[in-house]
Amino acid sequence: MNILERLNRIKLISGLVTALILLILFSPLQAQQKGESLSESELERLEDRNMNYLIQINEIVKNYPAFSYSYKMDDGKLQDVVVTGVDNDMDRKKLEVVLFDLKSNRNKMKTTANRMGVFYSVDEEAEFKGGEEALKTSVLSNLEYPHEAKNWGLEGTIFIKFVVDENGSIPFATTSSNIDTSVEMYLEDLEQQAISALKATSGDWEPAAIDNVQVASLSVLPITFDFEKNPTLPSLIR
Repeated sequence: MNILERLNRIKLISGLVTALILLILFSPLQAQQKGESLSESELERLEDRNMNYLIQINEIVKNYPAFSYSYKMDDGKLQDVVVTGVDNDMDRKKLEVVLFDLKSNRNKMKTTANRMGVFYSVDEEAEFKGGEEALKTSVLSNLEYPHEAKNWGLEGTIFIKFVVDENGSIPFATTSSNIDTSVEMYLEDLEQQAISALKATSGDWEPAAIDNVQVASLSVLPITFDFEKNPTLPSLIR
């Protein structure tokens, strides 16, 4: 092999190594290396805690239809939470603390995937193509309050945890709630109604993104079954 052939082989090998390094660096599943390294158990623990926070928030804000909030950031770091539309000082302060902790947890989970390649916190959230109001219209149009559950007096909020994949479809959904009942089948009726109504929107989502790369992500949608208002969708907490 002459010197020119050796140089060409070296260039070829060097090019392949560079391409491999770039592939590793820009793979969406490697994005987790940018933030804090979390074990699978730590990731699940934080997600469980976040669900508890969402339930606490919903219990308070259901009495405040004008509720809204905003985050104060400084150089990308969370500094404070401003809550408006909540008249009671104690409720407002509790919301500020819980929203702060929720956002802090999500920042810790930023761009970290679970073993199935699903991200719990992303740069850009998965969004229904028609927007939040269109999502509410679509879900509520496919939702019925089960007669048996309503006659039994069962009401409350079902939180649907669901995955939006890279194609905008919903391959998985499960539920969580703080509804207590002695008749589990009525609660299961509410849960199945909520999941079915959400899955009717499958395929109509814009996937989440990390570094402009579309990824599968976890989202949470609350659906409240209420005697006076019938099923409603509370404010989404981001």
